[in-house]
Amino acid sequence: MELKEAVKTLLTNVLNQLSYHPLFSPYLKTSTENPPKHYLHQCEAIARLALRKPVRVLIGDEIGLGKTITALAIAKYLENTGRVKRTLIVVPRVLVLQWHKELARMGIPTAKIKHLERENIEFYRMQKFPEGYYIVSMDLLKREEKISRIVDVEWDLIIVDEVHKFGYKTKRFWRIGKMLIERNPSRNVIFLSATPHRGDPRDYILRLKLLDPYLVKDWKNLDKRLFYEVTHGAILFRRTKEDVNNVYEEKKIFTDAKFYAGLVAGREDEKEFVKELVTFLRTKLVEFAYEKGIISEKVIPLLIILIFKRATSSPYSAWTTLQRLLLKRVEQDIPKELIATVESFLGTGYEDIEYEKDPEEVFNEFLDKASFLLSPMDREKIKELQDMAKSIMEKGDTKLNAMISLLEDIMAESTSKIIIFTEYKDTLTYIINGIKKRHPEWSQSILSLSSEETRDEKLFNKVRNAFEKDPRARILVATDVIAEGVNLQVANIVINYEIPWSLIKLEQRIGRVWRLGQNKDVEAYTLFMDNIADKAALNSMYQKLLNLKRAELQPRPITGQEVLFYYAETKDIMTPPPSVALTHEKRKKKFIKVTEAKSIKTYLEKDEAGLQELVRSIIIAKQEIEKETSSKGVLYKPRTRKEVEEAVKLTGFVNHKEVFNALKKLLKASAPILDLNLTEEDETIKILKGSEMPTYINTLDGFYAYLAQKSSMGEDVCMVAKGDDEALISLIPFSLKDRRDGTLLYADIIGVDVIHGKVFRGSSLLNIISEAIDNCLGIEKLDAKTREIPLSIYANINEEIKSVTEILNILNAYKSRLENYELRDPEKVWIKNSDIDILLSNPIGYLHFVKLSSKPPEGIPEDIKREIEKKAIEKVLADEKAEGRTPFLMPETEHYDIKSVNLSTGEIRLIEVKGHKGLEIYAELTEEEAKVAAKEKEKYWLYIVYDIGSGHPKVLKFQNPLETMYIQVFEKVQKRYILRPKRVGET
Repeated sequence: MELKEAVKTLLTNVLNQLSYHPLFSPYLKTSTENPPKHYLHQCEAIARLALRKPVRVLIGDEIGLGKTITALAIAKYLENTGRVKRTLIVVPRVLVLQWHKELARMGIPTAKIKHLERENIEFYRMQKFPEGYYIVSMDLLKREEKISRIVDVEWDLIIVDEVHKFGYKTKRFWRIGKMLIERNPSRNVIFLSATPHRGDPRDYILRLKLLDPYLVKDWKNLDKRLFYEVTHGAILFRRTKEDVNNVYEEKKIFTDAKFYAGLVAGREDEKEFVKELVTFLRTKLVEFAYEKGIISEKVIPLLIILIFKRATSSPYSAWTTLQRLLLKRVEQDIPKELIATVESFLGTGYEDIEYEKDPEEVFNEFLDKASFLLSPMDREKIKELQDMAKSIMEKGDTKLNAMISLLEDIMAESTSKIIIFTEYKDTLTYIINGIKKRHPEWSQSILSLSSEETRDEKLFNKVRNAFEKDPRARILVATDVIAEGVNLQVANIVINYEIPWSLIKLEQRIGRVWRLGQNKDVEAYTLFMDNIADKAALNSMYQKLLNLKRAELQPRPITGQEVLFYYAETKDIMTPPPSVALTHEKRKKKFIKVTEAKSIKTYLEKDEAGLQELVRSIIIAKQEIEKETSSKGVLYKPRTRKEVEEAVKLTGFVNHKEVFNALKKLLKASAPILDLNLTEEDETIKILKGSEMPTYINTLDGFYAYLAQKSSMGEDVCMVAKGDDEALISLIPFSLKDRRDGTLLYADIIGVDVIHGKVFRGSSLLNIISEAIDNCLGIEKLDAKTREIPLSIYANINEEIKSVTEILNILNAYKSRLENYELRDPEKVWIKNSDIDILLSNPIGYLHFVKLSSKPPEGIPEDIKREIEKKAIEKVLADEKAEGRTPFLMPETEHYDIKSVNLSTGEIRLIEVKGHKGLEIYAELTEEEAKVAAKEKEKYWLYIVYDIGSGHPKVLKFQNPLETMYIQVFEKVQKRYILRPKRVGET
């Protein structure tokens, strides 16, 4: 085999084996357009879970840490090792398209990505659910008739996003959680949630019990530090942005983020409108306060909250909402389902109902059906308010003008992109029209996303792709249907057009842009008007809950308006209070959920003083929860970089950077042989090959494209290389399997030095291969005896491979501790170290390092030369006989020394023998000898016997040496050919 082809074969064999490695496998064959990057916190999760069977874990990382990619990387690893064929991904409806996009980004073929809808479940059931990834809305699955269709499907893996929606009182918990997950403890399950613990220990523990059904029945027995501590790294991963910056990456991966609250001085008519609106709505609440029944307890509060939110959204939204209320309608029943849906969209029942319907349609239907409750006097007041809203639009909307002024400063920059969030489509239209009226030249820069676009997959993707890729698309006006889960880090500025009366909503919106991949500082703005409602929210909620400080200088100029700015630092945005408040009932503490609707209702009922009291109870609840979770170690366990790397190192690489550095060394060492010219630019390698256009690589796929030439294994190759010491390293694939059913858990490759007994793996092995290629002397053929591994070395091999199983230590500690304290039932389903078999395969290559003399060969007397040649011939004859061939000495007229025949196979070797007293490796051929070598090609062998003077001669065997060794032609008395081992880059 020619040298270049041999190097390609060796690299291909090694890299194909590594393609099953947990730090390689998930990141191969990914999208070329926007491939996922490696991050250590994601690699840690993959590494710690690699040997688990089943994988059952809650990934509770903060918003923006790439939980979706982490889950899919784990899924892809399980698929590539043959453990997963069918994956069910359960998500909120609004995230279906986002998951489709991320699956494609991870390289999952489009044909394997399927959306489960009520119309096609039966179709897939009839097909017995072909292998692939099935994305389904959790709202669809919670229906009894739908869950029954898929509960018996052999799902190998179930991923649940936003799993905090599986509250123990919900249908999701009982139907999806119990029937699909808890009932099948051997099934792989990954839960995802940025808010895994929401203040209720029972809720949190019961969700963990879905993952581990062997935990004791009474959740109260688990609500203690002992339990929570052992969950970390076992069934729970929780990392923060601060962890990623300070521990995992040790650099600023997450940029800074600041929240700015701008208090805009409005006109008197704008203040009066809100004052009159609040007074009217307050009167209606008081009117029904003491009545019983669904109308007074549900419908009126929802109607009042909805009117407040829509009327304060924008003057145009106020006008359209009030106009709808003025239409005369007969009294009619209001369906309970409609009331529940409105509750969902206003936040009071958000855990149980998804965005299955268009929010605008739901609100309009509710307004239509509830408007009969308004008296003639109410209608007069509504008409008066409508006229005020119209007048404000005619005179000019101060908030809209202030926002456009803010946009003018941002648009003056060359690259910043902005997302403007609003809650209602009519306000969305109002904003876009207002911007275009002032700046018609921005028309091509404005895009919109609302429920209308999210229901049309093609339209949704068209808008999102344009915003992500088109530099002209700078402004996206969007409703909250994209605020939860849709990633838009191409933008770095968020503007909340209305005031979010819930900090969860604020966190979700900022989370769309403040995430992995964001390379600019994030700015989030909310413009408060100086009316009674906005100031109450600013003073009572935002200043206290976000620790707002007065800004001495305006962050951005707003011309023509008087604006006072406050701001919150990164740390305050990273730790918003939970959406609960602490109350006391019958002398017992009780946490109650605080939604946007509750905050608004509290303000309307009890004025700013009531809102302040609610905020105080939220702060007390936050302190109580932090004290509780901290004292019990519920979610957060301080970690160090060393601790993380010790876990990942069990895979052979300390971190993801070591993977890339090892591959860079391989590529640089191989470049001269592969005819590549390399230059390095930051973390990217630029490659020039002949007259081809340059290519740039910074992904695993990029390295594999140049280093791994084929997908199948080639013959084993022995590369001879100059080294400091003699060493023969055998490259041996190994695998770890579950002896209970033969399932492949893990595959890797080790290098075994059969001379010194050392074992290499991971980055150290790849670096040795790079060193061998860099100092390559040629391709040698090893005899069977030389390939043998001494029995004494197998203990070292076993010890090195068994170290991989230490990955399971943290899970073993979780099980044993809880079982010792009788908090978990013993079981034989989850894998133990004793269930793991180690299997070694045949070597796929060899690295033979030889120590060469540092001195040039001295002149040797002819009699000593003859003695050396004699000993060299004797050594070769003896070796040939030992290997089962029959050697014959040939006369000088044949121009080679030995003809060696394998009588059983018919193989013939025509051997030229050259001997050296010391550590010189070269051969001098006569012209006739060179002609024979050229003619016989693969049949012609050059045996170089060296170090004869030590009494322990060594032999290197080169087949077809004119192809695998460097040739230098010179004239003596007659023409002679000096053959030396080929150096890298020589031709």
